[in-house]
Amino acid sequence: MSKRVVGFLSCFILILLGGCKAELIETKIKTSDIKRAILQGMTTVPFETKITIMGDSQDTRQQIKSFEEIIEQYVELDDVEIEKSMMGMDLLIEGNIPLVHGEELPRNRTDPWALFIKKNKVKGLSGSYPYSLTLLPTRNFGSFKNKFSELNILLTPSASQPASFKMRNNDKSKFNVFSGGALVNGEAHAIYTANVKRKLSLTMKDGVYDAAYPVIFFRLD
Repeated sequence: MSKRVVGFLSCFILILLGGCKAELIETKIKTSDIKRAILQGMTTVPFETKITIMGDSQDTRQQIKSFEEIIEQYVELDDVEIEKSMMGMDLLIEGNIPLVHGEELPRNRTDPWALFIKKNKVKGLSGSYPYSLTLLPTRNFGSFKNKFSELNILLTPSASQPASFKMRNNDKSKFNVFSGGALVNGEAHAIYTANVKRKLSLTMKDGVYDAAYPVIFFRLD
């Protein structure tokens, strides 16, 4: 699998957090994807996710199947697998997430989350980095969340999710990025800037990202 959105937390952790969060949402985005989204309004990039449910009973298996059916209603899927794990049962999902230029997901999409490219409105940054890229819930998130809540209140998804953006400059563009509070190759940075000539991986999780949406500012010429 090329990307990984690594799992929802155990029930005990969910109680502490008051909502279901992925341990990490990892996706790969090429500069050509960004240009296509800006030009056409939207494109898609692949992702993976893993939902872990504690236990290995018949009820657990049925709950996993029910979650799969809900996700199929909302997400553009490529593959779904169910596996046993040390914690219980895992639902492994591979699919595509929208990369949208603008404020709204197109009306023909049902995705609960999307990657949004927007104009940077932060004074002092917008001149050097005119765009922002962030993972946000869409208008469909409310109904998606409610369907999960009806099955298991402890696995109600949270609107904000930690993320890892794996970016690649695949067309020799001038690609400059700016981020605050990120892990880069396992090393923590309070502020990070880079001229991305080939590849870059930025991970944003824990701390402020328990409630805040991960965001990257960039210039692409």
